Amino acid sequence: MKQKIRLFSSLVTCLVAGIYGKAQPGLLLEDKVYDPYVKTVQLYPLGPKSNSQLLSPAIPLQGSQRLVLEFDELFNDAFSYQVKYIRCDANWQQSLLSDLEYLKTYNEFTIDEYEYSFNTQTPYVHYRIVLPKPTLSGNYVLVVYADGDAQDIIISKRFLVYENKVSFTNQYGFSGINQPSRHNQQLQFEINYKGLLLQNPAQQVSVTILQNQRWDNAHQNLKPTFVREGDFRLEYRYFTEETLFPGGNEFRHFDLRSLKYFGENVETVHFEKDKIYTWIATDKRKGEFAYSTTLMDLNGHYVIDNVEGFNPSIENDYSKVTFTLKTAPIKGKIYIGGSLTNWERNKNTQMVYNANLEAYQGSLVLKQGWYNYQYLVESPTLPQNYFEGDWSATKNQYQVIVYYRPYQLATDLIIGYLDLDQR
Repeated sequence: MKQKIRLFSSLVTCLVAGIYGKAQPGLLLEDKVYDPYVKTVQLYPLGPKSNSQLLSPAIPLQGSQRLVLEFDELFNDAFSYQVKYIRCDANWQQSLLSDLEYLKTYNEFTIDEYEYSFNTQTPYVHYRIVLPKPTLSGNYVLVVYADGDAQDIIISKRFLVYENKVSFTNQYGFSGINQPSRHNQQLQFEINYKGLLLQNPAQQVSVTILQNQRWDNAHQNLKPTFVREGDFRLEYRYFTEETLFPGGNEFRHFDLRSLKYFGENVETVHFEKDKIYTWIATDKRKGEFAYSTTLMDLNGHYVIDNVEGFNPSIENDYSKVTFTLKTAPIKGKIYIGGSLTNWERNKNTQMVYNANLEAYQGSLVLKQGWYNYQYLVESPTLPQNYFEGDWSATKNQYQVIVYYRPYQLATDLIIGYLDLDQR
């Protein structure tokens, strides 16, 4: 492991090390940050930053669009980092393809673009790389590691490269997001594969559906309910729970774009010599109230930005942000959920009951920005969205990924990709 013997702020030593353990597990083929000093990992299509940060890490095989990776490391000095790709099948298992079958270059890319933070109480290094595009559609995991040592992993991140060889049709009027009950949403759609030779589409084609870019609750390996070979159509019209998602609720949010002027749902900010503490306004259960819309909903994501007009990549500061959920103790665990935690449920994202406040609390070290979040429950008696509620009217975003495995290729291609935005 690289040696991190260097000067760094007491915010890092006292807050980061205090919140996160030092264990560094082996590589997982999923979105994961393995180093507690690495923060604000973003992978998105290259474009206007204020909009691109919210987009799925998915790009078409044709054309010039590429992905950009950005992250911070809370230290004074820069390290040498490299990136490599791992090719995966539709189930995120590593494929047997050689690097030359999906890349034109050697499978190791050095991150040579970095900047030091400026005028921040927490020193950090901001890294950025525009990534080369694979030559084959499908699932990929990029892995970031230190000093050329592929075992010293700090980040893994999933991304998609797709082709539009099939289309989604509305011929029967059931393509889109349906509301089978007051609390759930379900996708019904049809795929047209005219012009594409599929030898056995019922077996070779599968579909994965994501809700708000989440892989933790994805519906995978969906087979068509009906194959109309004469018309080159695959129907995905379900009457059971294969494509059923709890609707959830519009996300909670807070505006931390300024540390001087408190944004929406920020209760207070406290400065010490080299530490910054933020408290989010106390939350309560939403599930018992009626559904209501919000203009601040980012479908669970966040945007790094500020209102002072500085360069947010290197001039936004870090703060220990504390969340408070007012409720009686429950039989189960409560986690802070959203892209700000990678939707992970572990000891770092779990909230602890404070008897004095009669509330659960949890803390995260976050960069200034505009954040969405919610509270997730693990309980034998309560639903996951107990504190949020589930409503079929919730404005979620869905991603539909169509995979195809040719007999002559021992992996899955992506032959169709669709974003459905219920807005």
